[in-house]
Amino acid sequence: MLREISKRSYRNQYPYNTIDFEYLSLNAPVVFFTGENGSGKSTLLRAISIHSNSYTVAKNIDYNSSQYLDYSLSWSRKLKRGYYFQSEDFYSFLNWVSDEEKENKDLYDDAKARHGEHSSMGTILELGMHEGNRQRMNNMVDEFKLASHGEGYIRFFASKLRPNTLYLLDEPETPLSFQNQLTLISLIHEYVTKGSQFIICTHSPILLAYPDALIYQFDQDIREIDYNDHPIVKDYKSFLSRPDHYLHYLLDEEA
Repeated sequence: MLREISKRSYRNQYPYNTIDFEYLSLNAPVVFFTGENGSGKSTLLRAISIHSNSYTVAKNIDYNSSQYLDYSLSWSRKLKRGYYFQSEDFYSFLNWVSDEEKENKDLYDDAKARHGEHSSMGTILELGMHEGNRQRMNNMVDEFKLASHGEGYIRFFASKLRPNTLYLLDEPETPLSFQNQLTLISLIHEYVTKGSQFIICTHSPILLAYPDALIYQFDQDIREIDYNDHPIVKDYKSFLSRPDHYLHYLLDEEA
């Protein structure tokens, strides 16, 4: 399990000036980073992904890893190489798969035009390789893209889950309904029991309810906070108890 991240630089430049800390414990199966947009939580998650050598789901993205050299990680138990997964990466991945499918179809058509009716073993192997790759890519697109947004995302996420693996998720609730957020919690719990660890940036009071999670609030500094004391939880409870009260002042002001 990932135990801690530390920062060795106090330079007044990105990414080290986004949030003030020296050491941060990550010693829990589920850790949440919360805070307003721009508070530094996604920056820290990206630093963890670089130093843990996590797979990025999106293709052809350069996060300039040299910027993050002065962070370091310590482990209580080394996990398998995991995934750094942003919600928008799902569609980036599908676009990459679609491009690969088209490229293999073009390669197949080109090979068929070059070889004509010639049916040597080399020709058969070349055509079979391109057609097989195209079909695999097509099946991947059908499995995820033909489902609804949330269902496709959940299926894709579930397909990447492995025991004893580190998962870094940046706002995974974005495409998910209430019910699919509960499904996500269930999937997370299943793989926590199999030795995996999840570090999650979120604005969701539903995800934050995961039992015994370590919750951090990013502001001027980073502080641990209990679920029931969290501003997200308090704000949602307050709004849902009196939505008419909030909307009255909001819409009256806009009028």
